[in-house]
Amino acid sequence: MKAIHTQDERRGFKRFLIKAGSSFVSNANWPDKGVLVDISRGGFAFHYNSEVPWPETFEDVYCMVSGAHNSCLNNVPLEVVADRIVNCGQGNTMMVRRRSLKFGPLNHQQKFLLECFIWINSTGQC
Repeated sequence: MKAIHTQDERRGFKRFLIKAGSSFVSNANWPDKGVLVDISRGGFAFHYNSEVPWPETFEDVYCMVSGAHNSCLNNVPLEVVADRIVNCGQGNTMMVRRRSLKFGPLNHQQKFLLECFIWINSTGQC
């Protein structure tokens, strides 16, 4: 008999919720900021307002994540996992998208900065 795997079992790392409005994602090739929603040691997700997805070319995936107390993740390797429209309820005319990214290989300094960023900006595990 095959084991049934849940979403949590498939994840390599636990996700942490981000304090509301404390952390933002920006990209030099995109005019608006995204709002960080959750983060893990494997990647992060953010919401942004747009009818079209952010660019997906390798050069454009690099972005800066800034948070409270000048915490920052910059120039870390990323790969797009998903970009989908978020249901904001009836009567909401704004189109909100959720983009999920996973980290590529991180060096020791990047891993340390990621741990610090999670500790400073998260509210706890999802």
